[in-house]
Amino acid sequence: MPIIFVCSVPFSGGERVAKSLAQKLGYAYLSREDVVARANEAGIPVGKLEVAMVKKPAVQERLARLKDRYLAVATATICERANQENLVYYGRAGHHLLPGVSHVMRVHVLPEHGQRIDTVMARLKLNREKAEKFLQDIDGDIRAWVRFVHGIDMDDARKYDFVLNLEHMSLENSASALCSMAELPDFRPTPASRAAFQDRLLQAEARIRLALDEQVGEADLTVRANSGVVTITYVPRQAHLAARIPTLLEDLPACREIRCTMASTNILWVQEDFEADSEAFRQVNEIARRWGAAVELLQYRCEGEEADRGTAPSDVPAAPAAKAYTGGVEDDVPEAPPSLRDKPFQDTLVALVREGRSGGGQTICGTREKLLSAINPTIKYSLVAVGGLFLQKPAGARTRMTRELSDFLARRLKAPVVSTKELGEQLRLGPKQWFQFGSALAVVIAGYVFMFTHQDQVVNILGGAYHKEHPWVAPVVVAVVAPIVAGVYGVVAGLLLKAVRME
Repeated sequence: MPIIFVCSVPFSGGERVAKSLAQKLGYAYLSREDVVARANEAGIPVGKLEVAMVKKPAVQERLARLKDRYLAVATATICERANQENLVYYGRAGHHLLPGVSHVMRVHVLPEHGQRIDTVMARLKLNREKAEKFLQDIDGDIRAWVRFVHGIDMDDARKYDFVLNLEHMSLENSASALCSMAELPDFRPTPASRAAFQDRLLQAEARIRLALDEQVGEADLTVRANSGVVTITYVPRQAHLAARIPTLLEDLPACREIRCTMASTNILWVQEDFEADSEAFRQVNEIARRWGAAVELLQYRCEGEEADRGTAPSDVPAAPAAKAYTGGVEDDVPEAPPSLRDKPFQDTLVALVREGRSGGGQTICGTREKLLSAINPTIKYSLVAVGGLFLQKPAGARTRMTRELSDFLARRLKAPVVSTKELGEQLRLGPKQWFQFGSALAVVIAGYVFMFTHQDQVVNILGGAYHKEHPWVAPVVVAVVAPIVAGVYGVVAGLLLKAVRME
């Protein structure tokens, strides 16, 4: 099941490196052309989609649907082949199709510029100037395509495990070097990685089946899969399709349950351990109810991050010395039996289903980059709620690390990120809010009392004899007093509406 993704631009030698690598390892070979061919068979005009992306058409809604379908076909094509045998895939940025799957090796091939120009000149019969212009245009289009489809810069070295520069290495030697790297235990399948892989395959197959239906195909659906449970989220105007969705997916292989949720928007809830009867659950569910939102659970544990660094948390006993080194293969395997440790998580999902707010869920172990890669970039979240994290750390370190993670998610997801504690403060009136309400109300009452008991003086300043002698006083008084009155009155009205849950 190991998958090696070789990414590069055309005429770079990357395709030959990928084919040579597949031959040396005895792996199957799959290319982007195979994915495009299957997408065209499924009725997705990839060529037209690429042209439309470059031209930036006005009908962005249909373009987004086509992109979503293309990603589902690409994911299913790669996963189905990798499910049968080990695989080398050559394309542009295929590794971004499998977030959360760790048994993939990501290779970026950098071409030798002069050799690349010579290749284009020989194949296309162009002079050097036209060959350079041709490569600039095609590289620009490809980079724009990757940004459109995956939302990333394909030249960002942080997105790869290895960057291979062909300027001083032959293709054969490059493939030989990658053969050795592919045998490292870091890129071997683990139970958690296999489960994530099957979830991506199931999610893609469900999305394709829905897209091919005449009635459901044009609907705005969000599809997620977790442990054989497929969650479909649809907007209110498409509620008439809810009964048809389970029918289309009822015989889907590996699907043991189908959940449909109507939602106007999405909330992502990130936490280490979930409890269906917790205060945090009630707060997030309350926000979801008011917004008509679906709640997606993301259970994040940092055991893998500590293992990657080769250290154990300061307050957790070290592993016994007699335990053999596994090369990191078991880093993302839960320490406790999954049936025991994951039951509260599954209970929380079931509770959200009962409330009609389930947006699916998943469990991620490892670094914050791995956490980010598991979040679907095509979903626009209205809110990201961050609950209890890094529970094995001391209180001070836990607070600091949670704040750093929240800032990291806010920058990358472009969505408001708040803690569940802050969420609770926004939902309920505590002593501080009641004091603020009483103080503001007293100021408002005092203002009204003053106005009614000093009407003659106020009228004199605004339009009487005093105003005729000093016309500049009235505008100054209004400019200063009006914002203060409006602000204080707004505080009273806002807290009052919050008290009756109408804000």
